[in-house]
Amino acid sequence: MTILEKLFSICESANKDYQCIYEEGSMMNVKVDKIKRTESYVYIEEFRSGAYSKQDYRKSKSYRIQIYFSKFVNFKADALVRESLRNEIEKEIVLPFMDAYNKTSFFKRNDTWQFYYPIPRFDANEVSVMLEFNCIENIC
Repeated sequence: MTILEKLFSICESANKDYQCIYEEGSMMNVKVDKIKRTESYVYIEEFRSGAYSKQDYRKSKSYRIQIYFSKFVNFKADALVRESLRNEIEKEIVLPFMDAYNKTSFFKRNDTWQFYYPIPRFDANEVSVMLEFNCIENIC
């Protein structure tokens, strides 16, 4: 199973109602147009960097992961509506994702999660909670 398949599996176990997408940022504008405005989605940014390390006899590979948990909002929505939607996203999938990630045997436990509330990146007027973290897997 690839890193991406493992992350999708964790996302789906956290909340099956969120559609998972993996793409490079500049191509997401095209993909997001095909998502119904009533659907929620998880967008995993294509991996760009990481690190190999060796501690004692254990080798590992870490990736800098950015995952956007998103819902669409009306163009006329104000800051209070967007804040309420971000709180909803956090309860529905962000916190369950972090718990599911740490319960899986796929990766090393992660206790530090950076989050951001990015401005809409696409023409679809989405509201997102973005997690950025180091995803570490042991390699042989």
